Amino acid sequence: MEAMKFYGGGVGYPQKYGEWEVIEPLGEGGQSTVYLVRNPARAGERELCIQKLMQLSGQGFNAETARVFAEASFEYARKELPSDHGALKLFKIPAKGLPPPPGSEQFEAIERLKNEVTVLSEKRPGLPALLGSNKDERWIVTEYFPERTLEHHASKYQGKVLPALRAFRSLVETVALIHKEGYVHRDIKPANVFVRNDDQLVLGDFGIVYIPRGEERLTLTDERVGPRDYMPQWGDLGDRLEKVNPNFDVYMLGKLLWCMIAGRLKLPREYHRRAAFDLSVRFANDRHMHLINSILDKCVVEEPEHCLASGSELLGMVESILATIEQGSPLSDQKGKLVIPCRVCGKGFYQDRRTELRLQQFDERNMPTNFAHLRVFVCNVCTHHAFFAPNYPGEAATRNWTPWTQ
Repeated sequence: MEAMKFYGGGVGYPQKYGEWEVIEPLGEGGQSTVYLVRNPARAGERELCIQKLMQLSGQGFNAETARVFAEASFEYARKELPSDHGALKLFKIPAKGLPPPPGSEQFEAIERLKNEVTVLSEKRPGLPALLGSNKDERWIVTEYFPERTLEHHASKYQGKVLPALRAFRSLVETVALIHKEGYVHRDIKPANVFVRNDDQLVLGDFGIVYIPRGEERLTLTDERVGPRDYMPQWGDLGDRLEKVNPNFDVYMLGKLLWCMIAGRLKLPREYHRRAAFDLSVRFANDRHMHLINSILDKCVVEEPEHCLASGSELLGMVESILATIEQGSPLSDQKGKLVIPCRVCGKGFYQDRRTELRLQQFDERNMPTNFAHLRVFVCNVCTHHAFFAPNYPGEAATRNWTPWTQ
């Protein structure tokens, strides 16, 4: 391709796109190949180091030339930082020639390229930074994530409700923002969600994003509007949909949340309540799992009218449940019974030991008065003991959940 350039024009020199230097391939899809690349600044530093080393290699060494040689060698070979790199996506379409006919694979690939540049150029939070692009030469460079995607870390959040929800919240917030502008991503799946850090996920691959009022619709006449294993059933009708609603993304976000906590990459259909896929069955000792199921019940549904309408609605639900868990607020189990989170370890729940105690009470003159009747509860994780009044849970609720503790 014309975009391909070489140091000095010789064999064995790094391949370059623009001034981005290819390091190694990262992956390949049907319409593009992704490479790890070195940014122009770092590539220039390394080239300068090579020039210095070549100049010095034929000279006799003294203290000064040895110092320069050592510095150039160190700078060339130093461990590179994530900021030195980018991810180059090279689309498998010729850089020149007549425009491909609408409906062809090449036409679709070009539209994917345009979509990515359009969305990422607007520099929204929660999306990969666009570092470079050339539409004529059919490539873009985005921020590189060393941790790669959730597909590469299927077990990262397995069984971990709080870390998973915190990370998931960052992703839902991003989707809520693009929904407000009328965009629908349509391709939310583990392979398209990058891990920035433990609490922040980044949504990538906007190739088939639905952009309202666009001149061209990317979805072909008989093409699905999303990935087979993650898209809602109401979008797999075999015909082109003229209106793509935000609840498409909400459905896929629900499946993604299940994948994160289950540690698996596929949830068939809307089977999250079946025993084989029910998180509250698989992680029976974690009472927070029924809260995750309550989210899935509003996302992974058979009919579109039963799904939360947008990312904003889902974000509100996620934030409410996060607050419940983080603040140790009252919970209810699947049967509606009130449950008390442990305020010591933050992981377990108090369980009734069915043991009653009496606590002597005193008045302001330190004179004994009545006895308070208490019941003993023990955390199922850290075994912390807590005493609650006999009117539990009503009275306990008015006393910040642990009125008497030891």
